[in-house]
Amino acid sequence: MNLFGKGLNAGIYSIADHTERVRFLVEQVENVTGIKGFGTYISKMFAIDAIFLNEDRHTHNISVLWDGAREYRLCPFYDHGGALLSDTTLDYPLGCNVYDESAKVKAKTVCSSFEEQLDIAEKLYGSNISFSWNEKDVDEVLDGIRGYETAVKNRVKDLLLWQRRRYSYLFD
Repeated sequence: MNLFGKGLNAGIYSIADHTERVRFLVEQVENVTGIKGFGTYISKMFAIDAIFLNEDRHTHNISVLWDGAREYRLCPFYDHGGALLSDTTLDYPLGCNVYDESAKVKAKTVCSSFEEQLDIAEKLYGSNISFSWNEKDVDEVLDGIRGYETAVKNRVKDLLLWQRRRYSYLFD
């Protein structure tokens, strides 16, 4: 999205206050697209990114769909490839403490803290998503996945259960 000759990201980061950054993002998307309730969408996105530690959510990974007739719709959430400490080669090598590593992950949308941007979005637009998976569900999903070594699966399980505890208010 180009706003008066500069990109949305530049507009967001020209604002010092993080709450105003979230408000600006939502207002700009709603103004340009006519989509109502984009704040609810952002609140959900920030919750998903916080739970799964998706460090790759920047403004190029926030989209809307256009049908060609000037009607915009919300886009399904996508690009979670940077989640769950997935970079086991450079940033988060296997064998490191998953809890220590999770503290190093930085958000990129409006600030570097997942907790802060989620808190801001929920204060502005409400808590709009809940999760209902538990340890048994995680085990079932991971047991069905082929091609990953046990150490990777164990790490994902540990991380998901840790995040579930950290964000327990988002779970049924």
